[in-house]
Amino acid sequence: MYSLGIVIGGPTAAGKSELAFEVQKKIPSFIVNADSMQVYDKLNKLTNTPTKKEISEFDCKLYCFVKYPSLCDLGLWLKNVQETLTVNSSKIPIFVGGTGMYLDSLNGQISPLPKIPDEIIKKVLEKQKTKGNHYLYKKLQEFDPAYALKISKNDSQRIVRSLSVRIFTGRNFSTWHSIKSKKFFKKLIYIVVNNDRRKLYNKINHRCHDIFNSGCIDEIKSFLKSDESKESHPLKKAIGFKTFKNMINGLISKNEALEEFKTETRRYAKRQLTWFKNKSSEVNFLPHNKVISFILKNF
Repeated sequence: MYSLGIVIGGPTAAGKSELAFEVQKKIPSFIVNADSMQVYDKLNKLTNTPTKKEISEFDCKLYCFVKYPSLCDLGLWLKNVQETLTVNSSKIPIFVGGTGMYLDSLNGQISPLPKIPDEIIKKVLEKQKTKGNHYLYKKLQEFDPAYALKISKNDSQRIVRSLSVRIFTGRNFSTWHSIKSKKFFKKLIYIVVNNDRRKLYNKINHRCHDIFNSGCIDEIKSFLKSDESKESHPLKKAIGFKTFKNMINGLISKNEALEEFKTETRRYAKRQLTWFKNKSSEVNFLPHNKVISFILKNF
């Protein structure tokens, strides 16, 4: 277990990266990416990944380390976190990002579910097509009544997921939920940047314009020309990808795409805040202008 870690989490456009950069300059530290989209080496403009210059200047780790179309899940990220901490044990890690599951796993809050092979999920989906969702829910009630009570009988995604986990691991979903990831640090300074909602939404709108004007449309065009991977890859769920793809294909106008991008991003920020408020523990919710002084006082 390492002595100290710092987490700067929060919604998109809250100013997390700039805070991490400032802290990194003031204490012997390095920055670790905790954004599930910025781990990939593609669509870096769309996902607002720090530049190569910033990554080098501020000693940033785990950005762009997964070569598309390879996949990154929590297990792979944690494995690389462990390796990164081992190599850089003389410095303090600053984890920055908005993926609550990644950040909470550092504090022993997340179930370490294994990656389920695609062929198993495919078999369960085929059974869903032939026998129906009601049949699968009945099976879930038999195998894992505790989890079946927690979800709707119409929640096909969770039903398929839980049955796939049961088939692959031999353990119920509720059993996996009772197992938590190990804690990495004796002390974890966990901060969520919590700005005024109106100010946050204004920053999001400006951020969306900046991303749009950064060359992300050409980046997406190039990606689409060379892409041969499955439609279900997580990177294709990046905020704005589907919207701008529709714009490129002439289905919506530039203005419609930009407004949709803003709306999508605001909704995403709301979901992020909901996660941190409802699921994360031992968190300090602070406005942007209080974060650096809090860290320097407590580290």
